[in-house]
Amino acid sequence: MEQESLNVYRGCTPVVDAEYESESDVSPTEVIIEALAEAAEIEPIELPPLYEFVDPDALDQLFGEHDGAAHADALLSFQVETWNVFVRADGRIRVCDNTRPTDPEPVFESAPA
Repeated sequence: MEQESLNVYRGCTPVVDAEYESESDVSPTEVIIEALAEAAEIEPIELPPLYEFVDPDALDQLFGEHDGAAHADALLSFQVETWNVFVRADGRIRVCDNTRPTDPEPVFESAPA
């Protein structure tokens, strides 16, 4: 049976693309914090606590041990202030600026990076 891909669309401008590796000592949450800080052009310590927007422990449990393309279509999205954050199970992360709307486009292409 052929698996259909999941297309999630965004209407905001991508600012930062990041990726986490399951073999790394860096958790998905840490990579997201770094990506948000880069997008906002501030130090990570200046960000509001991530737990105000999403449960970091649950996020790390869901995405911490991905197995590449096998579950690449699993996707979590949440908003941190004016930033839309998209986390895909294959390790890709995209931070978009919600104050800069664009025509809707897929968040990620179907094929893994």
